[in-house]
Amino acid sequence: MMNNPKDIFYESIELQLKAREIGLDWLEVDGVISKMFEETREVQEAIDSQNKEDIIEELGDLLFTYISLVRHLDLSIDEVMIQAKDKFEKRYLSIRDMMEKSGKSSVSPNEMQDMWDKIKK
Repeated sequence: MMNNPKDIFYESIELQLKAREIGLDWLEVDGVISKMFEETREVQEAIDSQNKEDIIEELGDLLFTYISLVRHLDLSIDEVMIQAKDKFEKRYLSIRDMMEKSGKSSVSPNEMQDMWDKIKK
């Protein structure tokens, strides 16, 4: 049976807190950020290798490290994810509106990038 996606974030945080009790944790936020860069490089290497199992493993490591960063910053994973989703949704709706006003149902990658850049400003 698959865990509720929301629960897996909290289970991950609980595991990290247990690990912290025995000294298995970063002392500084800079250490977590360095680990995120390392894990990001490993994700790229896994993608380059085109090995699905390696990609899954490395994406998991990166996500687990991201959760650790949120925890170290004493932030709510829910709040972070809700804000990210809401921000993306606003941009998506703005782009969709721009496309509708111009009578387009699809655009080229370059046109999409231009619209994205306009929306971000």
